[in-house]
Amino acid sequence: MGAAMTRHRPSKAARPPRPPLVIDAIPFALLDEPLEYIFADHARQRAVCAALQDFAETGFASRSEADIVTAFLTHDRPIHHADEEEDLFPLLRRRSVPDDNLGAALARLGEDHRRGDAIVDDIVAALSERPGRQRVTVSDAVGELMQVYAADEHRHLAIENGVVLAIAKIRLTRRDLRIMSRGMKARRGVVQS
Repeated sequence: MGAAMTRHRPSKAARPPRPPLVIDAIPFALLDEPLEYIFADHARQRAVCAALQDFAETGFASRSEADIVTAFLTHDRPIHHADEEEDLFPLLRRRSVPDDNLGAALARLGEDHRRGDAIVDDIVAALSERPGRQRVTVSDAVGELMQVYAADEHRHLAIENGVVLAIAKIRLTRRDLRIMSRGMKARRGVVQS
């Protein structure tokens, strides 16, 4: 690529303030509807991406928001990926028909998860620096990683929502959904009745 890209950081006066970041927990009762649970978790991931884009643009994050994003990326994200890779994707591979053309898409989504791990590790390390400070400075290099991760994640979520979950709603049986629900509950330590 030639010269390094320099991000333009709008002045505070030019930017409308972003509402404080809140990542609400999804009620465990929704685990009985595993596809809806995954869809709801995708909304939480979009909120994290919006925060990361904001951190990158402003060059800082409040300690509380950095901690929220770090907790999500280190705890919730891996569980969500396990939901997909251990439950959703294998069931879809079994139930899909050739016209669904899902094989390559599911392989790519799994690769996206693994490729994102290294970027997430760097983002978490940057957001975890100097825990006593009220504000975390985001360097240009880390800001670029945040922008790349957010853009990749938006594309990834669009495919999962628009293609994978749409086909799953058609192809998966009630039994498949019960199997998914059990796996997702077990992953979260939810006692099953």
